[in-house]
Amino acid sequence: MNTLKNPWRISGIAGILFVLISFVASGINKMPPAYSADADFVAWFAGNGPWYRFGHYVAGIAFLLFYFPFYAGLCERLRKAEGEPGIWTRVTWAGAIMSPAIGTIAGAFITSLAMLGGDVTPSVAQYGMAANFYAYTVSGAFGGLAMTAASLIIIRTGVFARWTGWAGMITGIAAILSIATLLQNDPSGLFAAINGIAWLVYFLWIVVVSVELIRRSVREG
Repeated sequence: MNTLKNPWRISGIAGILFVLISFVASGINKMPPAYSADADFVAWFAGNGPWYRFGHYVAGIAFLLFYFPFYAGLCERLRKAEGEPGIWTRVTWAGAIMSPAIGTIAGAFITSLAMLGGDVTPSVAQYGMAANFYAYTVSGAFGGLAMTAASLIIIRTGVFARWTGWAGMITGIAAILSIATLLQNDPSGLFAAINGIAWLVYFLWIVVVSVELIRRSVREG
């Protein structure tokens, strides 16, 4: 009952559950070939469409039930630490909202191909993969924006362990810069690799910050 009365602890638990379920969804999804690969995209979606749709369903549940409660609690905690006018907290919330919004666009391209199965032309399938890569990259950059803004508050105020702020700052900036992969136009290139690593660290950062939310709420309780 004490947990239900503590919003910070609820947000921390939500953040951990979000990451755990997201990793399960990633395990369900078999990664499709890159848009630049010499592959039979139509055959891939015909064979893997059902599991891919299920993986996106699980990921959607994670975002709807746990991602937003985590960020709502985190931003409220950051706002209290930052004080008025709370500009960087607002930037954190904006990045947190835009990242899954753009990620949904990425999902719309690739999941629509999975819903159609093999009933698409090779050029349409390849276009969908390229569009998904673009939206996925931009989504990561907005996640980096949220992490950077939140980390700035953490470093300045010490609301959480400052090393989490420095780790988030470095990773967030790397995620923002990795949008240069759109110029490099290579899904296996350097900037694409940086974007992928930043995504992984972003999820781990959410876990660490969630633990900080829980620990600090216990101390204050």
